[in-house]
Order: sequence, then C-alpha cells, then structure tokens
Amino acid sequence: MSTTDPAGDPLGTFSVATRATFGDESGPWLDGVPGLIAELTSAWSLHPGEPRATDDRYVVPSERDGDRLDLEVSYPDGWWAETTLALETWGGDATLRLLERDPRGVRLLERSEPIPDESDDAGIRDACALARRLWVAPPDGVTSVAVEVRAWAAELSDRHTRAGRPFEPELVRSAIDLFQRLGPTQGDRVLLHGDLHLTSLALADDRRVLLGPRPLVGEREFDAASLLRDAPGELILDLNEGRRRLQTRFEVLIDELGCNPTRLQGWAFATAMDQAVWCAENGDQTTGATIVETARMIRALEV
Repeated sequence: MSTTDPAGDPLGTFSVATRATFGDESGPWLDGVPGLIAELTSAWSLHPGEPRATDDRYVVPSERDGDRLDLEVSYPDGWWAETTLALETWGGDATLRLLERDPRGVRLLERSEPIPDESDDAGIRDACALARRLWVAPPDGVTSVAVEVRAWAAELSDRHTRAGRPFEPELVRSAIDLFQRLGPTQGDRVLLHGDLHLTSLALADDRRVLLGPRPLVGEREFDAASLLRDAPGELILDLNEGRRRLQTRFEVLIDELGCNPTRLQGWAFATAMDQAVWCAENGDQTTGATIVETARMIRALEV
C-alpha cells in the first residue's frame, strides 16, 4: 500500500514508518540512506526517476540500458536477508529478477505492472501455477514454518488478552491447537512464498510473477492457506455467495496443488485467527471482525 505523504516527501514517510517498526536503532541507517542511494545509483549505472514510499520500502524507479528497474531500499533486518536469499534461489522464475544487491538493504529489481482484473477462479489458478514453480528445494538460512508457528502458538493467547479479547477465546484456543499439531507434522518442506495473495500477481517483462514474498520453509499447504482466506472483505459481503466462493477456492487448491484438505483447512483457520489478533492489536477492529467471520466460514468448509 502506498503511503507517500501529501507534502511529497516519500523519504520522510519511509523514515517515519521504519522508525515505528524498528525503533531508534534504525536512525543511523536512515541517516545514511541518501548517500547510499547516490553511491549505488552511480555504481550500478542507473538513471533515477521520482521516488515513492510504501509501508516498508523506499523505491527509486530507474533505467539502465533501456531496462525499466526499481531500486528498492529496506531496513536490512533478518527478513531482508532471507528474502534476498530466496530471490537469488528463484533466479527470476515466477518472481522478480534480482539484478543487483547490497547488504546494506538495497536490491535492484525488474519493474512490475499490475495485472488487469480477472475472476477469482482465474486468479487462484494463475497463482497456483506460479507457486508450484517457487516450491523448490530450500537453501540454508531461511526460517522454517515450524519455528514461526511455535512462537505464534506460545504468544497468541496473551496477545488476544492484551488486545481486549475482541472475539471468543475458544477460537484462539483452536488456532493454538492447530499450530501445535500442524507445525511439527509437516510433509515435504520446500521454499515457500510465505505471503500469497491474489494481489501478489503482477506482470514483469510480459510474464506473470508473484510479488512480495516473505519466504519460509515448510509444506505447500501453508502457502495455499493464504490464497484460501484471501480478500475476506469480499467473502463476507454476501455470506451465502462467500461460502460458495470459499468452497470453490478450496476445491481448486486441492485439485491444482494436491493439497491435503484437512491440513489446508487447518492452516487457513489458524493463520486467519493470528491475523485477526494482529488487527485487534493495531486498533483495526473492523478488519479483525471480518477475518474472524471468514475463519468461521473456513471452519465450516466441506472437507
């Protein structure tokens, strides 16, 4: 989501968002960002355009030898390093090509464009086709789903309580139970996108790609679960139609990806509840309630 501020200072917007996430320790790095961009623009022979800011990235559209590229700057935390490693592993297959990298938090990527609106069913099938190509043998150094969900299970109840218990504790207990059962019992582990959504689909150099990876290592059903529960606001506009669409998605994911239905349903429910708690923690009660309603629909799927 773009957060460029009305005053036209994307670097300022990016700095505020980065400090909000990483605290004052990010200050010295932020102070060095203009010099870092100038250095790498020269070293990589780029012709820069007007920058823009998102929630976690400062992007300078650039050109080199006729190619349209994006110089992307992010605070170099662990996710940055793991995402860079995943992009190197994928080598531009089904995701953006990584042309240059600098460990201080800068990547040079090919530029992408939005895909024109397509039906829910077509989008799911496109995402499935691309995800299959991303699910390769994982490199060393990427966090596992098992490690992530162990932490989620340990913290979810307390987080729900601190957020004011905005929905039934029984739903949270069920999610914790699923994390504890699914995490240690995964099937074949592959390199996952980690944050699949229909809005992840884009065009780059006239080919379809998936944007915004948050790579993890785990079973395929974990990735597919994000697609199942995607766009919850649309699913609850008409509950009967939403249930139908959810059931259709479920069946398409099982057919296209060979997912274990019970594990797909379990991951989708548990991760939806984790997201709902996150929304409540951040004061977004409306979105949280929407996600909870979607989680109830996932729980009622015909398996």
